[in-house]
Amino acid sequence: MNLRHTTLALSYCDSGFLPIIDGVFMDAGFLIHQVLRFRRYGYQLIVISLVADILDLINRNLSRDPFAQMDEKRIRELHSTFSPVGFPLGIRDKLPEEVRDDILTIVGSQETAGQAGSREDEVDLLFLRHGTPESPQGTPGAFETPLSPQGRGEALAARTAVRRFAPDVVFSSDSACALETARLACDELEIIVDPALREYSPLGLTGMPSDEIRHASGRQAAETESGKGDAVGVPPGDSYDDARKRVRSFFNGLTEAHRGKRVLIVGHSDQHAWLIERAIGTELKAARLPRWDTGCFSRFTLSAHQTRLEAMNTGPESVVRDLDPGPPPENFTQNCRTEADWKPRHHP
Repeated sequence: MNLRHTTLALSYCDSGFLPIIDGVFMDAGFLIHQVLRFRRYGYQLIVISLVADILDLINRNLSRDPFAQMDEKRIRELHSTFSPVGFPLGIRDKLPEEVRDDILTIVGSQETAGQAGSREDEVDLLFLRHGTPESPQGTPGAFETPLSPQGRGEALAARTAVRRFAPDVVFSSDSACALETARLACDELEIIVDPALREYSPLGLTGMPSDEIRHASGRQAAETESGKGDAVGVPPGDSYDDARKRVRSFFNGLTEAHRGKRVLIVGHSDQHAWLIERAIGTELKAARLPRWDTGCFSRFTLSAHQTRLEAMNTGPESVVRDLDPGPPPENFTQNCRTEADWKPRHHP
């Protein structure tokens, strides 16, 4: 599947047809951008992965016209790296007509689910990545690392977008760079500091001073600094899977406690990647992650049934353009509370 295929599919949508794109894609990032591209045009891209064992695939290939067959070695290579995305659909021993019917059933179920939901059951989530830290090349997980001058500028530039979004609730990681970003970007809004949003450290050392982290990481430091920390997973502390479960549990709680609300999160790239996993239905561990720059926003819609990615890696100027941000406040104050002290605010 490539850009030409998705462009052709959009033209079919405009003509009132239901296009089905059949192909192989090698880049999860490309798929994410196509989901967003379809949404911008008012359509939904439903991704279905056809799952079969290698023997079934080889037999299907042999039944095709000789000129349309794929090299068996290539089939084995693709199958060895295959990872289901979206809705996995088993096709072993099924006729093409049966696979077609199953696909249409999945599409129909998604249309029904979309009609059954309402904005009152959803959380409008704006995710702000913290500004550039003072030592961007240092070991990730340096808990006390503050923002650099550039990072403070990025946080201040996010103020207008935050005012436009008008969040009902603001959550922040308790790391120094995220909390400082939240304080600068949120003006007088109250900030709930939640350790559940703390950045994942593959060495289980998040929260320790950076010099201790570097000393303890030793030879593993090169892996974490190169962006491959999710593949390390060295005890003690949370494993990668444990950290992901912790963050997912936090987001599951949002759909229960803040239905119909706008929620701003100030956090880190790993949590952003895990939300994208939920939206597209595939795991991104040890993969090249979608780009998400410091001081930029992504937007999601959360419900009990699904996670939708609405926009990714957008600048402050692209957030809710149609709302008037209003004049900046005369006085800038910083209000922070812990989750234990927080009680929901009531709005008329």
